[in-house]
Amino acid sequence: MAPFSLSKFISDQMTVLPSVDELKADLSGKTVIVVGANTGLGLEAARHFASMNPERLILACRTPMTAYAAVDDIKKTAGCQTVEFWPIDLTSFASVSAFATRFEKEGGGKLDILVENAGIASHNYNRTRDGVEATLQTNHLASALLALLLLPSLSKATNARITIVSCDAHYAISRLPEADSPKIIEKLNEKNTGSRGEMSTKYRISKLLNVFFTRALAEHLPAGSSITVDSVNPGLCHSELTRSSSGFFYYFVEFMKLILGRSTEAGSRTLVHAALAGHQESMQGRYLNNCRVGEESDFVLSSEGRTVQERVWKETVELLEEKDERVRGIVEGLLSAVFSDTLALCFSCDFDFL
Repeated sequence: MAPFSLSKFISDQMTVLPSVDELKADLSGKTVIVVGANTGLGLEAARHFASMNPERLILACRTPMTAYAAVDDIKKTAGCQTVEFWPIDLTSFASVSAFATRFEKEGGGKLDILVENAGIASHNYNRTRDGVEATLQTNHLASALLALLLLPSLSKATNARITIVSCDAHYAISRLPEADSPKIIEKLNEKNTGSRGEMSTKYRISKLLNVFFTRALAEHLPAGSSITVDSVNPGLCHSELTRSSSGFFYYFVEFMKLILGRSTEAGSRTLVHAALAGHQESMQGRYLNNCRVGEESDFVLSSEGRTVQERVWKETVELLEEKDERVRGIVEGLLSAVFSDTLALCFSCDFDFL
């Protein structure tokens, strides 16, 4: 194993990523959804997908003004006229459910690619209207709800892909103390010290939950499923992720961006790679870094991490069943109760490819 270190981070940031031409695929007849596509990584990834002739490209965003501007920008720069804006607010479970309901009615029957890019990193503890800490809901729970609700549409496509944007911040969590509690998600939702340090930890934990959810969903997909799910680290980029941050954390990240940050266009190529490259047998459930299959943290790969992963999966599904009654039927109808031994063996192997 290669544990995370400053030297590895610097090396990763200095890595030259493949060009978009190397990643391109023909998306004729395919429907693509990019969440958080009104700015930054999501916008640049959507622009790249737009250049590949998709039948439909949906920008799932919270803010109409910037979303409509993104649609116009993509039409002008990529020449794609099949791009459209659909509203979604990940701080509202009802909004996520409404988006999925609309897709059931207007999505054309299938979904080929879902890129879950939206996320926040805040220094303040805030609860959403659903009573959930905003980072936990936006980065994990709402994203998980959207993925689950769209599974029926994804299952109707050939070689469908779910890509969840995580990051190497998950390496910073060597143990999850909340796992000592009977309910992990419930404990994570609590306000502890109220310090900014607490919130930066919550962000890192949310990225760990992204990795856990990716692996768990992959494990629970039945043999023969046409869906591939992976998580991706875009690296440190000049995005607006820290727009809600301040103080030391904000200035430290901004300084690191200044000396090592990737452009959002470069970082977006990792999202495009995760959504298009490779084959299911090598990509399923994997964590991608620098447009290659990477290795998750030692904690994720440990026996303790595996136990926590399955607990987080069960608690997440139980909570989301309460938010949308369709979740139970989807989980029971499209997912397996036990993970595949073949997939577990896949997780134990190392892969290194473009």
